Amino acid sequence: MVSSLAAATWLTPRTTWYDKLGKPDYQALVPAAFGDWAEDPDAGRALVVPAETTEKLNMIYSQIVSRTYIHKPSGRRLMLSLAYGDVQQGVRQLHRPEACYSSQGFTITPLTLQTIHLDDRSLDVFRMTATAGARTEQVTYWIRVGDRVITGPADELNFTRMALGLEGVIADGLLFRVSEIAASAPDSDALQDRFIGDLLHAVDPKQLPAFLGGMPRA
Repeated sequence: MVSSLAAATWLTPRTTWYDKLGKPDYQALVPAAFGDWAEDPDAGRALVVPAETTEKLNMIYSQIVSRTYIHKPSGRRLMLSLAYGDVQQGVRQLHRPEACYSSQGFTITPLTLQTIHLDDRSLDVFRMTATAGARTEQVTYWIRVGDRVITGPADELNFTRMALGLEGVIADGLLFRVSEIAASAPDSDALQDRFIGDLLHAVDPKQLPAFLGGMPRA
């Protein structure tokens, strides 16, 4: 019993992944304007979220950023949503968008893993088309858990969290989602790639691990 207790104590995570980086403040990290993009300050005013839904989201996530950006050359609008949880445990784990969209009555076709190229790095992202009635939304997202971007099925979230826990690290998690109401997936994907590249280029390089992971653990 003493040995089991000692092992359990030794394996209990004691530090968070973001201790080395500082807890990110995504509202401050994401600029309101960059490159050819500018936030539409009026977009959120028309969106009324039920109090029950807001309460549930606040229980799961410690930070939520929701903005609409206008592509100034074309006038097209992209929606950005960041959901961040400083602890990935129990009910506070990130929810994957395909499950959230499906629960709201959307049909998902298809869900694919793709690689986009951003200057000197590549990034694996999930893409899907979500359809409900006359609304067709093209969605791109990725999930960061600790220092890793998830590229597998839903179980990979748990495996990654547990692997970090065995290393003594309490995992945090970020869901980064971009979408556009558009019929053409290839055309929207290209614009979303440009948006993602421009946004990450505008972020302080020291803060990129908060979005993309990859920060080494000592």
